[in-house]
Amino acid sequence: MSRIVFATDLHLTEGQGGLAPFTTDFQEISTLSPDLLVMGGDICLWETGAGDPLQQLLGEASFATVCVMGNHDTDRAPAGRESPAPDFDRDFSTRFGSRNRHVDLGDAHVVVLNTCRMDPEQQGWRNVRAEVGTDDLAWLDATLAGLTDDRPLLMFVHIPLATTYPERRSADQVTTDVWRVTNADAVFERLHTWASPVIVCQGHLHENEHLHVEDLHLISVGSVCGRWWQQGDASRCTDNSPRGWLVLDVAESDVQLDYHAAHAAHWHGEIVGQSGDADQQLNLFFADPAQIVEIRLPGSTWQALPPPSPIAVDDTFFSVHHWALPASFIGDSVEVRTSMRGRLWDMGVIHRA
Repeated sequence: MSRIVFATDLHLTEGQGGLAPFTTDFQEISTLSPDLLVMGGDICLWETGAGDPLQQLLGEASFATVCVMGNHDTDRAPAGRESPAPDFDRDFSTRFGSRNRHVDLGDAHVVVLNTCRMDPEQQGWRNVRAEVGTDDLAWLDATLAGLTDDRPLLMFVHIPLATTYPERRSADQVTTDVWRVTNADAVFERLHTWASPVIVCQGHLHENEHLHVEDLHLISVGSVCGRWWQQGDASRCTDNSPRGWLVLDVAESDVQLDYHAAHAAHWHGEIVGQSGDADQQLNLFFADPAQIVEIRLPGSTWQALPPPSPIAVDDTFFSVHHWALPASFIGDSVEVRTSMRGRLWDMGVIHRA
């Protein structure tokens, strides 16, 4: 078996939180004994003080690591210049290696693919467009051509190839082109021919979301940082999931997934709302909306919940992993089960927030 941990969106130097809590997070990740740690981008190389400490931590690790370049890790234009330097990945690649990487774990092929392209006509965080460049696609073609498809292919990107996030945030087209890869179909057509399972793990948006594009399973993963520049290391992700990281266990052609909340044991969800209210919900942080979720109360049988519909978490964001509880539900806990990649997932007892 091979174990991969995907920890994305560190934002190590933005306000509260950052370097100190991530050092503790890294110790917690280490206890999972991964064969490979994939850092999913937005280390925050735009600011000084992020790159050196992370390099030191990774250098001391007892396991292999590989980094994805995030939009906050590109080389921005120097002061007084309107266009960025042509080697926009210079700082990242000097520190962490090429922006595109392949790692053969034996149980799976791990592919890191860059999804960032500079857009000098835009300012701030919008000056990175979500696109797989011609050179990056050529690298992917050459890499896949040298591999056999008898093992799972695990692809890691920063900006998602597929997500419903822009629509749930009512984003305009310019913003959408920062949040979702504009030429994702070019990547999909290269992956659909892979015989073994293909899973694409995505960062950037600080939320958990499962999508299925034909035979491909695409997963946006909640961030390491949550939004700690607002509320420190106790902050949550955009979708009100706790901050954390993804664990992938691979054995033969089987890939099992679980989201680990930071500093929490077996924390898979929570009941939202007041006991006895008609609008109570289960917020299951990493459950797949394509799967059936069932609950069981003491002395009763399992009953299926209706599929989730987007639920407003705040005035500007809708979550995709809130399941409505029966109007008659009274209590502060419930037993929950669902499935993940064809295997029954007993989530245990979920308690009220």
